[in-house]
Amino acid sequence: MHEKALQIRLAKVGEQHPEIATLYSNIGVVCRDGGEFDKSLQMFDKALQIRLAVLGEQHPHTVTTYADMGNIYNSKGEYDK
Repeated sequence: MHEKALQIRLAKVGEQHPEIATLYSNIGVVCRDGGEFDKSLQMFDKALQIRLAVLGEQHPHTVTTYADMGNIYNSKGEYDK
């Protein structure tokens, strides 16, 4: 359902919008919870790139995305990321 919502919102607001970043992040959470860590990281990275461009590095949502990605790397045992 998240991916359907993503397609609908993309058509409405375009790629570089905070709502799109939130949807990518939500998909990342679902993938993480399902053990799909690599796909989760891809989704969080998409969210991160939008948030950096639109909200900036210091915004709380951007910082949260960094933390979410760090937690996944930790779960994968990739401590140097």
